[in-house]
Amino acid sequence: MKLLCPGILKELFDITTTENLLPQEEWDASYGGYELFVAPESDPIRIWINRHVSDQKRGSCLELGCFPGRFLAVFGEQGFELNGIDLTPRVERELPEWLRQRGFNVGQILRADLFEHKWSRTFDVVCSFGLIEHFLNWQELLRQHARLVAPGGLLLVSTPNFRGGLQGWIHRHFDSVNLEKHHLPAMDPPEWSRIASEEGLIDVENGGLGRFEFWIGGQTRSAPAKVFLKVLSRLQPFLRQVLPANDLRFAPYYGLAARRPVI
Repeated sequence: MKLLCPGILKELFDITTTENLLPQEEWDASYGGYELFVAPESDPIRIWINRHVSDQKRGSCLELGCFPGRFLAVFGEQGFELNGIDLTPRVERELPEWLRQRGFNVGQILRADLFEHKWSRTFDVVCSFGLIEHFLNWQELLRQHARLVAPGGLLLVSTPNFRGGLQGWIHRHFDSVNLEKHHLPAMDPPEWSRIASEEGLIDVENGGLGRFEFWIGGQTRSAPAKVFLKVLSRLQPFLRQVLPANDLRFAPYYGLAARRPVI
């Protein structure tokens, strides 16, 4: 799972606090030995991105909370100018060169706080993947995403699904430590849609992403819990086939795609 960091526009949008559930030191430690790689062809988020940008103008892309860059690289493969912001040191020290070595068009890759950096432009695609659910003030952060989308541009936001249906049940009963690092009210696609609409965007797609799969963090568990999770893991290929894809109860991710009309 992708763990991401804060960032953007305190001066422009009058935001005075960053309500991040984890200290920056934990983000940095989690990325210490993280290998940079492009999201594989089978990744449901990659598939979702490519489907939505297939007819999008090949202009600029901004990913908020961009490290470790596996999805930003997908936009690079599609010919977008790549821009990103994150707070972890490696975002500035390693990510731009890694992207350039792959022949991508790299714009600004910044190590800066999302709630303090002031952007002077808008972008043809604004996106984040596994970011907003780490903030208590996620509504403000989502509004900032939307306000950076240029006319005719696209907003893409996704989070893991730790809240709905079977996915929510698994995490509530067997993944409490990991769950504490995520703000469940932020995992709310209908509310995302409402906020995007208030910011002048029009829904393209809203709901679950992908076929059933699950992952859990490390913690102490009882012997029965370990047995249940082992059985569920072995059943996962079968469940992927029989449970409906992109369903809010079973999908591993939630996603919103929305577009700003051309004025």
